[in-house]
Amino acid sequence: MPGPAPWRFQRTIFGVANAIVDADKRILVANVPASDGPLMAAAPTMRAVLERIAARLPEEDELGRLARRAIACAQ
Repeated sequence: MPGPAPWRFQRTIFGVANAIVDADKRILVANVPASDGPLMAAAPTMRAVLERIAARLPEEDELGRLARRAIACAQ
């Protein structure tokens, strides 16, 4: 299970380069390509947004369906 959000991308932390760290500053993954790090660190926030969209929109709404499909793919 990943650590608590928010996650952050750190160029260096504890001597480790290009790491994603959780809210408790535990390293989740290291040696992430620098161009991908910020996007990967945003994953918990993006998922939370998708969950809010899916919860508020009806089944027949296209955006709600897309949000639910994205959540299902991430599980």
